[in-house]
Amino acid sequence: GPDELLGSGHPAPEQGDLPAVLGLIRSGDAGRTWQSVSELGRADFHIIDGDGRRLVGALFGIPQVLVSADGGTTWETRSTPEPLVDLAVSPADPARWVATTANGIFASTDQGGTWRAIDPKANVRLAWPEEDALFRIDPGGPVWVSADGGETWKERGSTGGEPRELTAASPEELYAALLDGTVSRSADGGAAWERLITP
Repeated sequence: GPDELLGSGHPAPEQGDLPAVLGLIRSGDAGRTWQSVSELGRADFHIIDGDGRRLVGALFGIPQVLVSADGGTTWETRSTPEPLVDLAVSPADPARWVATTANGIFASTDQGGTWRAIDPKANVRLAWPEEDALFRIDPGGPVWVSADGGETWKERGSTGGEPRELTAASPEELYAALLDGTVSRSADGGAAWERLITP
């Protein structure tokens, strides 16, 4: 739902009663309040994705992802080729994942059991709103789209800046957050971008 959020990370300095990493946290009121779900003090999820049935959480700086079939209460561990920069789960096939690292893009067809390199481009951000529309933003801002799960790519446009996060409401409606704090929106699948927030 629109008010349901998942998160992770680190507590504010004034919250000294909390451990250094928050594990998986959940909000049912659009972020006003948060509750711990699991892994408090043990896991720092820098990426959280899923398909509605499973959650996939990539750990910061560690070549592992955790997979949960019960909303994040319990987890199974999978290895990754390297620590992940970003991860996207196919909206049509939960066994298909595409992940990015500091040394390239990798794909898995068995929920992270095995991986193969598919592209050497490093440090890209991903969004996968529909099976035939996997988007990526490369360093510097070029936006690409793949209709075949990352095997081939077509350049679409540019955000004009260094990406920090990419998300998609649909194959046409994309949102990008840049390292400088800019937030931009595309209404045409990444071809053109308008700034919503300028730092």
